[in-house]
Amino acid sequence: MNMRADGATWLFDLGNSRLKGAWLRERELAQSFALAWDAPDFDAVLQVQLARWPGPARTLVASVVSDSRADRLRVALQTWPKAEVQWLRSPRQGCGITGYYRVPERLGIDRFLAMAAARETAHGGPVIVAGCGTALTLDAVDAHGAQRDGLIAPSPALMLRSLHGATAIAATNHDAFAQGDGDDTARALRTGCTRSATALVEWYCAQQWAEMGEAPVYLHGGWAVSLKPMLEENQRRARVHLLEDAVLRGLALWAA
Repeated sequence: MNMRADGATWLFDLGNSRLKGAWLRERELAQSFALAWDAPDFDAVLQVQLARWPGPARTLVASVVSDSRADRLRVALQTWPKAEVQWLRSPRQGCGITGYYRVPERLGIDRFLAMAAARETAHGGPVIVAGCGTALTLDAVDAHGAQRDGLIAPSPALMLRSLHGATAIAATNHDAFAQGDGDDTARALRTGCTRSATALVEWYCAQQWAEMGEAPVYLHGGWAVSLKPMLEENQRRARVHLLEDAVLRGLALWAA
């Protein structure tokens, strides 16, 4: 196993569904990977992956998970005891963004970093950011870098889980939903949950455009690909973009 310190910067995004990681090669993400928390042999696979990277001098971690899950990364990083490890919290100001939360740290660091990545992609202009993973998060930053009111709601996946636990109809069609096939009921569930999320994103965009003018919309997370064509159906004037690895990109900006 590679235990040397080669001066690399390692980046980790600890989300509700999976851990994502990359290291920085001249400010670009290198050898990025994603590993589901419930993956078989998670800890062994993580160690194998990290051993392929150049040794770290610094590690930046953005985490929204429980301590028990975060500890799995902490244990893995003990192989490189001399590396500086920073567990980040959202600042009042940073990466060109000024937050409005009374207690800045209460803003999820994943949301802050995704806003930073979107704003950098938009060359410092106003942006709307929709994260659609386990939860649906909606945030915006105006032309001056000020964070605007955000929203958090269930994602399509979480909506389905709620139906799955409360109704027999959803329970019998859960697998079909996840696989993207099935009979009319499965399609109704899939479309209803996705359309519900899309409608909230559209409403949020309309509110933000009315206040700060038209701004591009950046989508990230597991359900972003499903939401994008639906948003483009009714919001043709909006520039809707996928922003891959949004949190890791934000970590790269923080590192710089």
